[in-house]
Amino acid sequence: MASVTDRHLGGRPRVRQPSDLFLRVQAMAKRRGLHLDELASRAGVGVATLYQLKDPRVSTAKAIADALGVTLDRLLAQPKRSARRSIA
Repeated sequence: MASVTDRHLGGRPRVRQPSDLFLRVQAMAKRRGLHLDELASRAGVGVATLYQLKDPRVSTAKAIADALGVTLDRLLAQPKRSARRSIA
């Protein structure tokens, strides 16, 4: 899993965990056989924009959704978490 780094005071890199949205985009791209650089190019955004996806502008999210061939709703939908039932 890739992580995003940036610099903070003191010059040491700070590692940020990838957002859920980035992980979804990455998985969708992989299922379609797209590398992130190719997806970024098709969407008209930089690769760094993909890595930093958290709360994108609607136009950016729409461009990424179009490049993936999915609806904006599908791209932004929160994954359903399966509820575990306790058997007593």
